[in-house]
Amino acid sequence: MSRGINRFGVKFLASFIGVLLLGALPGLFDGMKLDIGGYVDRLTSTVQNLIHYDELTFRIGNNQYALFPEIFTYLTYSLILLFSALLIAFLVGLGSAYVTVMLPRPFQRIIKRGLFLFESLPDVFVLAVVQIGVIWFYKKTSILLVDIASFERIYALPILVLSILPSLLFYRIMLHVLEEEADKPYIELAKTKGVTRSALVFIHMFRNALLPIYFHSKSIVWFALSNLFIMEFVFNLNGIIRFMYRNPTAEIFTASALLLFVPIFIMLSLYQLLAERVSKAEALS
Repeated sequence: MSRGINRFGVKFLASFIGVLLLGALPGLFDGMKLDIGGYVDRLTSTVQNLIHYDELTFRIGNNQYALFPEIFTYLTYSLILLFSALLIAFLVGLGSAYVTVMLPRPFQRIIKRGLFLFESLPDVFVLAVVQIGVIWFYKKTSILLVDIASFERIYALPILVLSILPSLLFYRIMLHVLEEEADKPYIELAKTKGVTRSALVFIHMFRNALLPIYFHSKSIVWFALSNLFIMEFVFNLNGIIRFMYRNPTAEIFTASALLLFVPIFIMLSLYQLLAERVSKAEALS
């Protein structure tokens, strides 16, 4: 237990320091020249300002506001969008992979070809199609699914759009891992004992696949985060990423990045612990 805490503690500390170093990066350059002294000064200044976080402020128009606790409004909105989309993507990927594994091989090959074509679409293209779809639906029915030009916080459509590409990635990874598990000797042994294919997939194969899925899930999370960056601008969402863009100071960027990083790190760490425990229990069963 203590080894696991130390492992995650070291990872968290290293990532935390990395965000601080990244936040001070603009001070590294003086025009086209490197300025090591300027970078150290910027880093020192940023850390000192973050220590006195209650004095940090930001501007909206001509008005000035305290950064804390107002920043949590923007942060919470972005995290709801991100985590909801990732949860939907995980469940859709799992359900789709299960259905595909249960299909005959020829149908699986057809689905894989279609998946490859859809994955090749650029992220911005998918977002643009959704916007055009909302406008087209409004013209045909006079029903506005979402006001893209408004400043109100919307949830359903951004979560749905944000989950599309991660769903495909989770589906592809889960399908690949489950196919690898299907070729292992314990599957043949379970079949000889009369275990149904459905039970094999969910009880045995999926439990063994949790850890390999975790190793790929980190890249999917960062991919979804990059899509959130695009979507906050395309859909005019008042999330933490647009907030950072509108307030381009080292202190606000660093504070926002740290607040965004911590819950993502906790989520991935909890998933890793769960995956390791489940995989270990399956190996001992």
